[in-house]
Amino acid sequence: MYRFTRRTGIALTAVALIAGTASACSDSPSAPKASQPEKAASSTAAPEAQPSSPSGTKQLDKEAADLLNMAERLESDKERLVSAGSLAVPGQNLDETVESGTALRVEVACAGKGSVTFTVSSGTARKAERVDCTQPMTNRFDFTTAGSSLAIRADSPEEDRVGTAYIVSHVA
Repeated sequence: MYRFTRRTGIALTAVALIAGTASACSDSPSAPKASQPEKAASSTAAPEAQPSSPSGTKQLDKEAADLLNMAERLESDKERLVSAGSLAVPGQNLDETVESGTALRVEVACAGKGSVTFTVSSGTARKAERVDCTQPMTNRFDFTTAGSSLAIRADSPEEDRVGTAYIVSHVA
């Protein structure tokens, strides 16, 4: 469980640090922020493709996690928890600690504008669930592993406008 959330946290921290450092470096440090977009618009250089805002995606991930009551459930369901976290879109988390034939409950949520297809697979078993991110609800389904690993994948055509969260636990 912790290796997914730690890695995600470290990656998000690194992106935030890089973004902060890049925005702190400018050719006129005393220029007010309002004049910087005007300067960029009047530049003759070709515009570069801008990645989605890390803080915007992070906020959407938090909203999706709130739909699952993730913070509270990570504390209360420790003994049943298999893995939990958010997924980059497109992205995948892999858990190689499960055994074949394990009955699991998978809960997924997303926030933002668009939809996300969550795909859970293990060996030959596979289940895909499409979630509308504009609806504040979670999707829950049972899944039995057919291999010694569990992969959870998120895909969306609106990858920069959605946030995701998931919780996988043993069926009680």
